[in-house]
Amino acid sequence: MDLPNIETYIRPTDLLSVENWQQGWVPLAGGTWIFSQAEPDLKVLIDLEKLGWSEIEIMPSGLAIGATCPMAKLRQWDCPLNWTSVKALHRAIDELASFKVTNKATVGGNLCLALAASTFAPVMVALGASYEIVSSGSPPRFVPARDFQIGVQQTILQPGELLRRILIPVSNLEWQISYQRICVATAGYAVSIVVAAYNPKTAQVRFGLGASVPAPRVVEFAAPPTPKELCEALLEQLPVDCFLEDERASAAYRQHVTKVLMQRSLSEILCQNR
Repeated sequence: MDLPNIETYIRPTDLLSVENWQQGWVPLAGGTWIFSQAEPDLKVLIDLEKLGWSEIEIMPSGLAIGATCPMAKLRQWDCPLNWTSVKALHRAIDELASFKVTNKATVGGNLCLALAASTFAPVMVALGASYEIVSSGSPPRFVPARDFQIGVQQTILQPGELLRRILIPVSNLEWQISYQRICVATAGYAVSIVVAAYNPKTAQVRFGLGASVPAPRVVEFAAPPTPKELCEALLEQLPVDCFLEDERASAAYRQHVTKVLMQRSLSEILCQNR
């Protein structure tokens, strides 16, 4: 879609050249969302391509994924065999859209768009990821993934701030993963996403929940819960009024299917360890 209201297009080579961020300025990465609909409030596009951010980097502390990394490159990347939780990142890409989108869309763009049905956000919170946020003239800051999105299309990013990269701790990369997603239609908008992460060394279980709630949430257990314990924890931590309600599904339905997906994902992981 054309954006006839855009007045200026900037391709900076460093963040210092982008100062005095104003209303109507927007960073451009893959552009699959920006160019998909009318954007009457946008005036300036700031193309991030020339910043030259690394896309995928193995570090002593874990995995670093550049915010401008195209999803297709992450999907094609050969990760270390013992990094079993990377399968959840692959599933997030596979569940998102066609190859036409994933070849251009970026990991950071998906997270910053902050749709409730983001396929990546529940993975990141389940894996205990953190985000590096940068801006012109200020030192970078790091925030836990679970604190980044605060509502539907709402994040903690302030004007002029950019998501630089996603950091997943090396210890969490060896967790076992189950990715569950349910839609009203086969390839439709998800009404619930559950990512279960299991630490085989400590038996800790962490559930990342998305699509059913305005922002991704985490439910954790020190050991695999019984069906009753799982149900009680969900109802206590996420009562029905915490869930979204719209034309796709009621809050009560979303809460129920989230419980079902949590039980299903836990059973899948435990079956792998018998």
